[in-house]
Amino acid sequence: MKEEEKKIIDMVKKGVSGKEIMDELGVKSKATLKKMYYDALIKAGKIKDIRTAREAKKETQRKKTFRISKRGTISLSKLLLIDDFAFKEGDTFTVSKRKDSIILRKEEGGS
Repeated sequence: MKEEEKKIIDMVKKGVSGKEIMDELGVKSKATLKKMYYDALIKAGKIKDIRTAREAKKETQRKKTFRISKRGTISLSKLLLIDDFAFKEGDTFTVSKRKDSIILRKEEGGS
């Protein structure tokens, strides 16, 4: 965490006015100051960032439970394979078992 981020959090905690903080840090607008404070709180782990709809969808997809079909197949979505795990169309991979897990490993030069 940068020194400036610690400073803005401390100043707000102490009740220093927005104008004084802006003057101290050389910030020109209240919106910029609020953004800096928000970012500092996230980096300090005091608050969580707001997730975009796409991030929320990805998180839901990651935790999705899959079921083996009557034909013995499992369908994995583009979102999961391409967006989350960086596979590309045409990639080849190996499937292996480790204890009670299935490992999907991209083959080198698979595209």
